[in-house]
Amino acid sequence: MAVENVSGPVVAGAAGLSAAPGPEDAFFRVFHDLPRQGPGSDAVTLSLINRLRPFLPTEPACADMGCGNGRSGLLLAEHLGARVTAVDTHQPFLDELADTARRRGLGGQVEIRCRDMLDARLKRHTLDMVWSEGAAYVVGLEAALNAWALLLKPGGFLVVSDCMWLHPSPPAAALRFWETAYPDMRTVAENLSVAEQLGYSFVHAEVLPESGWWEDYYLPLERRLETLAPVSRHDPALAGVMAGVRDEIAMYRAHADVYGYVFMVLRWPGASS
Repeated sequence: MAVENVSGPVVAGAAGLSAAPGPEDAFFRVFHDLPRQGPGSDAVTLSLINRLRPFLPTEPACADMGCGNGRSGLLLAEHLGARVTAVDTHQPFLDELADTARRRGLGGQVEIRCRDMLDARLKRHTLDMVWSEGAAYVVGLEAALNAWALLLKPGGFLVVSDCMWLHPSPPAAALRFWETAYPDMRTVAENLSVAEQLGYSFVHAEVLPESGWWEDYYLPLERRLETLAPVSRHDPALAGVMAGVRDEIAMYRAHADVYGYVFMVLRWPGASS
């Protein structure tokens, strides 16, 4: 997930966040060149790809919104043969993605687009699938669902993950943290209701396992914090971002049972089958 305000709690990831001088420079210093820019799991991504494969055409047209370094988009290209438009506002992430795509022989399938997720300048009703892991937060999940519906062909799929409450009555400490970090955070049922009100039909939902927070995200982040600790003593902006990351990791350690990333698989109406 990405952050809107780096002076407050840092919220699970950098995908989709626009870069600007000042505190965000410190933010990207922490998150640059990590395996992931937010919680995620190649195993979960591949499982969802395999679930949807029978319903997609050969070489489907896809977009990876708020792609970060493109980990999911590359899996779509490699395992689905998809033509992927990778959209993010942070050019260094896109440069890393382009380099990785070339090295893996996928450069011809991946188009890089440095644009806002809500204004990617893609033609309407041309995509078989929109994919977005942990980035819709930046623009608001409801706004993202609205905008991306316009890009989908009839019967097209949306796969989106967002941080959601897994318990109807979370502890006060977790509630206070997320009221500041993500005031619009909802339960799974509430988000599915929003999607259905916008016209989507529900296909599938699953919670990212805790390993998806730790293996390629929080553990590398903790190592990065150790490396940057000496530098941060002389850089208040960097120290502030690092403190936010530490707070977030501590919160997840204490309350992983009451919130998490949830993947929603949704379908736009009009499929012929």
